Amino acid sequence: MRILAAFDKCKDSFSAEDLCALVRKRINKRSQDISVRCLPQTDGGEGFVSILTLAKGGELRTVEALDSLGRNRPVSIGLLAIEGLSEEVIGLLRLPPKGKIALIEMASIVGLADLKAEERNPWKTATVGVGECLRECREWGVSAILLGIGGSSTNDMGLGALNSLGVRFLDENNNSIDFPSPETWDSIHSVDSSALLSLPPMTIACDVRNPLLGVNGATVQFGPQKGLRIEDKETMEGKMTEMARFLEQSFPDAKGRGGLPGMGAAGGIGFGLSLACGVSMTGGFSLVSKWFELESEIAGSDLVLTGEGRFDETSLAGKAPCEILRMAEKKGKRCVLLAGSVQADAALRFREENPLAEIHAFGREELSLEENLARAEEFFLGKLDEVIGDLYSN
Repeated sequence: MRILAAFDKCKDSFSAEDLCALVRKRINKRSQDISVRCLPQTDGGEGFVSILTLAKGGELRTVEALDSLGRNRPVSIGLLAIEGLSEEVIGLLRLPPKGKIALIEMASIVGLADLKAEERNPWKTATVGVGECLRECREWGVSAILLGIGGSSTNDMGLGALNSLGVRFLDENNNSIDFPSPETWDSIHSVDSSALLSLPPMTIACDVRNPLLGVNGATVQFGPQKGLRIEDKETMEGKMTEMARFLEQSFPDAKGRGGLPGMGAAGGIGFGLSLACGVSMTGGFSLVSKWFELESEIAGSDLVLTGEGRFDETSLAGKAPCEILRMAEKKGKRCVLLAGSVQADAALRFREENPLAEIHAFGREELSLEENLARAEEFFLGKLDEVIGDLYSN
């Protein structure tokens, strides 16, 4: 029997790799007749670089870059040969047939999870370190860049990254503002883009389709989860609107670009980078699905196991575990989703369209979040045994 383990991460407890490894170890311990194929999933956030790079035999290079508060930190960048990718991936990313592609993970540079609760404040955070990593890749002579932008702590429209790429933001005395987080924007009087570095073509992996501004934009939709106070949303939105118009004076191509799908993802990083180079967007799951040839992997499995930290309404909007359930059902394969917690309404809605879907929570509702996190491995393995334990003796 062949089982496919294709889990996404459980925030604050397991990485995607951890969950897949737990499944393999448990099943191998209980039965020698079951093979487990592990394919950790990523939506462009944590694990994006390591999961995709190592799956294709690439290398991880460590560089130094600033985090979202300006502190130095080590960052892993993936590097692999384009020739090692499938024709489907090359076509999706519009890559040349040969050369090197660099993979960068925004969450590993300016990630929200890396900040303490009291440090989360998008007025003070910036993407300077992202630009430093992009500049490093340019010096390596890569043919293309793939940037995963999930899990960021920033809302600076990519101004920090532009600063690292040679754009100077100047105050009234012509002094450079070298860490242009939103709290500094009132001091910016002019922009000098004459030294802007050129970059190879870039693809941004992201499932978020929100525009830069407005009720569905970066600030209103995502600001509070990054630490923005509710009472500051209107002020921040006003600053973003003013800055977008201000940038149009130095980058005429910026006009109207903020309304494009995905420009509001990760605090508008795509908007800022699109002023520096050719940027295209691709869905995170669509990319990962092709990267791992998921349809073929599911077709060749007898059982598919997937899961994430929480199954809720956002899961229905294209997250990997939900899409894997859909794929498996279309191919007539049994698929079990294990999540730390399950929103009942979301699970009911999904089952209405996919009646064979098996969705289970492994967390305990009667316990606190802290205790669930402390006993997450115990609860996960217990639920795994419960839903597939009959296979161990067959």
